[in-house]
Amino acid sequence: MALRMVGVGWYVGLCIFLGVWGGLWLDKKFNTEPFLVITGLIAGLALAVYGIYRMVLPLMNDRQDGEND
Repeated sequence: MALRMVGVGWYVGLCIFLGVWGGLWLDKKFNTEPFLVITGLIAGLALAVYGIYRMVLPLMNDRQDGEND
C-alpha cells in the first residue's frame, strides 16, 4: 500500500509538471503567454485528480470489504 501511495505522488507531480512544461512550450511557440501555461496547469491538475481517484478507489473498496467480514 505504501508503494502505491508513492506512485500516486509521482503521478501527481508528473501530471502537473508536464502540463506546465507543455503550456510553457506552447506559449513560446505561439506567443500567448501566460494563457497556455495556465491551461496546461489546469489540465495537469484535472488529470492528477482523476488519476488519484482511479488509483485510490480500489484501495478504499478493499478496505470496506475487509470491514464487512
